[in-house]
Amino acid sequence: MNVRIGKFTKIKHDPEVQSQQKDKDKVDVAPQPQKVAGIGVFMCALTLLGTRLGGGIVGIPGANKTIGYATFQSIMSVYVFMGMFSVWMLFRVREITGKASYSDLGIYLFGPWSIYFINAVVALAQLGFPIIFFIVFGDVAKSLIHEINPEAGEFWTSRWFIHSLLAVLMLYLVLQKEIQSLKYAGFALLGMISVFIILLFLHFLVSDPDPDPSEDLAETTVDVEFLSKLPTMISSFSFQPSLFTAFASLKNKTTANGLKAGWIAIWVAYATYTITPLLGFGLFGEEVESNLLKNLAGDSRTLPIILQIVFLIIAIVHIPIIFFIGKEAALIIFDEATRGSYSKQSGKQKVQADPSSEKESVHEENKDDQFEKDEEEQEGGDENSPVHESNQKSIHELKSDIKETANPKYQPSMSHSLEVPNKKVKESTDVKLTNPKEYLNMHPGFYYMVTIICYFVVVILSIVVGDVSVFFGLIGATAGCWNIIAGPASFYVIAIHKHKVPLDTWQSKLSYIIAWIYCILGYGCMIVFNICVILEA
Repeated sequence: MNVRIGKFTKIKHDPEVQSQQKDKDKVDVAPQPQKVAGIGVFMCALTLLGTRLGGGIVGIPGANKTIGYATFQSIMSVYVFMGMFSVWMLFRVREITGKASYSDLGIYLFGPWSIYFINAVVALAQLGFPIIFFIVFGDVAKSLIHEINPEAGEFWTSRWFIHSLLAVLMLYLVLQKEIQSLKYAGFALLGMISVFIILLFLHFLVSDPDPDPSEDLAETTVDVEFLSKLPTMISSFSFQPSLFTAFASLKNKTTANGLKAGWIAIWVAYATYTITPLLGFGLFGEEVESNLLKNLAGDSRTLPIILQIVFLIIAIVHIPIIFFIGKEAALIIFDEATRGSYSKQSGKQKVQADPSSEKESVHEENKDDQFEKDEEEQEGGDENSPVHESNQKSIHELKSDIKETANPKYQPSMSHSLEVPNKKVKESTDVKLTNPKEYLNMHPGFYYMVTIICYFVVVILSIVVGDVSVFFGLIGATAGCWNIIAGPASFYVIAIHKHKVPLDTWQSKLSYIIAWIYCILGYGCMIVFNICVILEA
């Protein structure tokens, strides 16, 4: 109802209209759900598989021939559980220290110099395997070209032509800045590997199998050659350097999800490495080559040709994923050398992690209380109204998310039995998780320059280098043992001491003892395997 007074009109509020307006306001201010970028656990596992699985399906059968299938499978079964514990140690160290990358862990636990050593090892391993894939791709493509056109010129079957063409075709994928951009490549990789195994099984069914494969499976001789082939198995499970990179792309970054992704990758790899040697032995017996594709090359039947084509596709989707981890390590080295970004991050976090007095902590708590009070006053209105409750819920959820990201103690462990009471251990409760992708803040020109240089070196080496077995045997022995066994265990032991984590349960004591065994075993195997690779050469 309106009442006119002079030039002005006074509006009397109708309760019904006011209620409708309030309902409209509720709709207007209701928080809208935001889409969280990232990948799921299964896609994360596929990304991890993409860093190793492709090469293993053609290299593992040859290693089984030398070691013996039964012995190899026994060792690999033990190694699977060792790999699972290694993944757990890395995530436990992340909870204790608040560091979520090999580089940050190295700087925080060993000192600034370690960022160069750790990333050099990762870069050598991850940039080395693409060279092998380029070489295998070139050899397979050359064989197929001769099958299609026996009169093809030497240039069209040369490494210079084939490798250069492949390098140009993959350039877009190689330049990607986020590994989640390659998530569909990981899915395609798993699909094509499944197709490869199925076709290899069909080839076994329609071919004349090895007359007595049981002898091949049982024969084992422990000698220098035996020990020189073990790094092949170790490097085939080397997901750990890629673990935090893939974890950073998860939608829900919790320890539980990280463990699931890592363990799924390990078990899928184990199943694959169990099946393919059986098929290789069944088809070729003692004639199986160190590269299974060499046994298929020159066979003009339909299935062997299709198998070679499928592996070409595997190489195309595999190389960008492996290369990504290697170039990331090279970029971190360059960024640290030019800007010191990672050591600066670590320095700032150390200051935050060591408050000068209890008053500072009390002051921070009072600031949090004042923040909550200010938020409540800003909301105003009826506290019982749905709008107020919704906004208050959003505020508490946001602050909870911030605490979960900044405070590792809010994140779940592998099991409650291995958790450490917060009252007894000073974990990095005031430490914010450092940014493992700090190198992306460098000038884009430097990013593309380092990436292209690494890619160029990989392609050129794949063209000019002939036999790389010794070189990559040394990489497998060094990088494989450190990345999977010695490195995670060293991180764990030093983190326990640095943060004075009490070992007050039998589970925590057992984990600590196993970590020390990993350290001794990892560094010892690194030395022995390198010596055996050199002697076998």
